[in-house]
Amino acid sequence: MNVNKTMSVLVAGLTLAVGACSSTQMTSTWKDPNAGGKPLSRVAVVCMAKDEGVRRMAEDEVAAQLGPKVTPSYKLLATTDLKDRQAVKAKLGREGFDGVMIMRLGGVSEQITPGAGPYATFGGYYDWAYTSAYAPEVNTTVRVMTSVYSLPDEKMIWAGTSQTFDPNSVREVLDGVSKAVAKELQKNHMIL
Repeated sequence: MNVNKTMSVLVAGLTLAVGACSSTQMTSTWKDPNAGGKPLSRVAVVCMAKDEGVRRMAEDEVAAQLGPKVTPSYKLLATTDLKDRQAVKAKLGREGFDGVMIMRLGGVSEQITPGAGPYATFGGYYDWAYTSAYAPEVNTTVRVMTSVYSLPDEKMIWAGTSQTFDPNSVREVLDGVSKAVAKELQKNHMIL
């Protein structure tokens, strides 16, 4: 393979790698079979994150996707200790909320994949193998767990796990997760 052709293949591969964007999908969901009654009318979303900025971004993204019936908890619970479950429940109850959505990071994993490569010729494979050995492809997967509870009886009525593949930023993860969760909750008529 000549140098120009090798460079063309390399540039095409890099363009695909840089141009690839993340994708989020729900990998599992569960709905309480007895939760077929009235959908929730006011839901607070709580993102369990150590970083306050991430918490606010996540809660804002979900509220934006699900509409005015969903409120970011940081706007309601600014003076409430999130570790105190009873205080959180009491505050949300006093504010007229009948549901709470809790989001948390389930895990982040990275996998190095060698790829398929051009095996047909020694030169093609050698050049590809050399390049991939010094710049291996790393695939990142971020899992987020989301649960929705009926607040008065503290009963889980919906849960889902999402996976985002190869995100470029926290915002990209949050955008994908919030859209995937919103789609599932709307499909299941969980929130008015």
